[in-house]
Amino acid sequence: MPTLQNGVLRTRPRINVTRGYTGNEPGNITLSAPLNTAIDNAAADSTVYSGQAVVLESAGTFNLASASDASSKVYFAYHDSTDTDVDSCGKLLGFAALGNFEIETPWVDTDSLSVGDALKLSATDGTLAVADPSTDGGKIVGYVTEIRDLGVGGHTSANPRGGVAGTIPEDSTSDPYVSDTSGVEENLKIVKLVVAAD
Repeated sequence: MPTLQNGVLRTRPRINVTRGYTGNEPGNITLSAPLNTAIDNAAADSTVYSGQAVVLESAGTFNLASASDASSKVYFAYHDSTDTDVDSCGKLLGFAALGNFEIETPWVDTDSLSVGDALKLSATDGTLAVADPSTDGGKIVGYVTEIRDLGVGGHTSANPRGGVAGTIPEDSTSDPYVSDTSGVEENLKIVKLVVAAD
């Protein structure tokens, strides 16, 4: 069970599995594996967050996925690497891109993203971006089925998320949110996708 701390604001919401996960039953393609030693929770780039893409390495450990990783080795983290469950058992639960799950994650670059788009791994931080099926063969990890804006009413250029800075808006995350590519504060979006490694 993910750690839920009262009053602690998250940068992005946790993963939500809307279809295909019925617990750790034999029919599901999930895996609990230890983390690579590079994941030391000392900084954002050495921490795994719920919903980020991780890759199963040859040593049998999870590490943040990068653009060079094959989609068949990609999993989506269920927990944060800082959660007490991960710390106590030494393993992180991942949902395989081969598992036909439908998930919701905020770890997607939403610039120029549309429903129906294919997604591939982006950069080295476990995020996803638009893929071109004609040139990104072997890199596609899923297809977008919905994009949901989590902004609240009263948007302004100074506070596009709405609400009161430092409080918990409807998406229960901290303020502000900055896109991975634009560097501009914007409304956080959740992307629902059907995972399908090719």
